[in-house]
Amino acid sequence: MLSERNLTRCFVWPIFLVVLFISCIQPTYSLPEEAKELLKLWEVPHGTAGDAPPIIHEDKVIMSGGLFVYALEEETGEEIWKYQFEDDNILEGEVFLINGNQVAVAHTDKIRAWNISDGNLEWEFDYKIKELKPRLTGNHIAFNENYGFSGEKNQIFILDKTGSKTYIKKLDVKYSVQNVFYFSNKIYVGQGNTVTGLLTLGRITVLNAQNGDSLWAYNTNKSSVSAAIKIENEILYAGTVGNSPKNTFVALNAESGELIWEHSNSEILTRSFVIGPKYIYIAGVADIYALDKVTGERKWKFDRTSSTLVKPVYLDGYVYHSDHHSLFVIDGETGELVHEEPLPEGGGFFWHVAASSDKIFAQTSNQLIAYQPWHLRD
Repeated sequence: MLSERNLTRCFVWPIFLVVLFISCIQPTYSLPEEAKELLKLWEVPHGTAGDAPPIIHEDKVIMSGGLFVYALEEETGEEIWKYQFEDDNILEGEVFLINGNQVAVAHTDKIRAWNISDGNLEWEFDYKIKELKPRLTGNHIAFNENYGFSGEKNQIFILDKTGSKTYIKKLDVKYSVQNVFYFSNKIYVGQGNTVTGLLTLGRITVLNAQNGDSLWAYNTNKSSVSAAIKIENEILYAGTVGNSPKNTFVALNAESGELIWEHSNSEILTRSFVIGPKYIYIAGVADIYALDKVTGERKWKFDRTSSTLVKPVYLDGYVYHSDHHSLFVIDGETGELVHEEPLPEGGGFFWHVAASSDKIFAQTSNQLIAYQPWHLRD
């Protein structure tokens, strides 16, 4: 069976349906004459894009393409180092983890970690030998001198910066582990339990990061907690996706688990989200919602996208997102589409978007492009 990503790559809208769709829902706006396109600062060609979005660390961009992991100069795109995988597979893990001067990522059969400065491989953790396997589609964490991995089924495991196992924690067997997050000496675990085809239960379990002891749990009957948990100012934000009649997005007290607010409806599906100064921007299957951080009230909805796996980013007042065919620049306050950057000719698809303080990075099927962000345009 084709994966969702492969289906997306193969799927082409009939032209007349695209025109009809866009004409029905496109917001009215007028682009300034001097800003018809984003300024391209540099571009770096590569093989097929891997599943992990680029990550920016200090003056470097860490990214994958083809059989390689690269470190590039953030300012110029110049290659600092690259490492070639020996298992003939593009990167399948969905997140790079930065821990001090080390970057780690889960791959087809191993977790690998490199020295960020020179690209030397520092350790490997072989799944088959260790009989532990991370969920490649899950979210993992780096904290203190450790890495936390959401394992397959109902377990998480912790490795130190030498790749040695610290401990394994098995949770309720009925709930699979979707993602993990670290905050204030606690590990927050997002989980899901599909009871029937029409009912999925979600849970957040909180553990002591030192020994794995359970501290508290938050339960919902509105689908599994599949998007990465995030915490800001001691408030935990998390969203669900599944087959239940309603899905939900919640704000909890990160210390106690007390519910602060809940936003539920039959439409909202949380594939990923990003936190801005006032709003939380939630990427669903084919739309973005903006929720007020204080009340959970929906402020706007942007639905000019088709089904997408791209995770949005926020930078200085604007949300950057893609439907794989265009790069959208969305006003973070109003939800208005202020600019649509077309896919470069021969680019295949947009797969990832990332941001530094003064650049937007868009990774296509075969290149990484650094753009000047909208707020810095001349």
